[in-house]
Amino acid sequence: MEGLALPGTPWAVVLPVKGGRGAKSRLGAAGAGGVALAMALDCLEAVLACPAATVGDVVVVTADPAVSAGAAATAAALRAGQRLRVVADPGGGLDAAAAAGLAAVGASTRRAVLLADLPSLRAGDLVAALAAVGAGGAALVPDAEGTGTVLLTAAPGAPTRTAFGERSASAHEALGARRLDLDLPHLRRDVDTATDLARAVALGVGRRTAAVLAARTG
Repeated sequence: MEGLALPGTPWAVVLPVKGGRGAKSRLGAAGAGGVALAMALDCLEAVLACPAATVGDVVVVTADPAVSAGAAATAAALRAGQRLRVVADPGGGLDAAAAAGLAAVGASTRRAVLLADLPSLRAGDLVAALAAVGAGGAALVPDAEGTGTVLLTAAPGAPTRTAFGERSASAHEALGARRLDLDLPHLRRDVDTATDLARAVALGVGRRTAAVLAARTG
């Protein structure tokens, strides 16, 4: 279709980040000391570390000033400030936040929604996952348990419906997304519980998450 992105053009990646006191409440005591913020910024750093030819625009959707400030500082440190946009979270949950980010990007490019609770993410993992998607069709990468969704992509020009939450992988499949069970454990290890966090630590987490956890036990 005229005006739409061609295969090989960069992806726009949307990261909804709840932030604030209510973020990652299921972590309980394991989430103390700014763990949720640290995880989100480690995830963002991995995204911004992807080559600009693969990941172009990066949109963080949040209502938390600490997340906004941290995102800007992360992008500046990587000299990637021109690639980052911060969009206000309209409220209403993860699907509403994803929709706001996707609207900011527009429909003329390859788009992806990436959850930000991935403290073990490495740039190479995201690059590999986006390469597996190919030209930009609707696809999902499930979490390590296989029931949730850590990455959801959409084709240029196609409407994007999201169904994040419990058993979102099957919900996104029902909406037409192709499931990609990739061997990318650093991408697929999201963190909702203390057990998830321990598994992420075993894989290796980003420097901010590691520092928060070390300060808590030091």
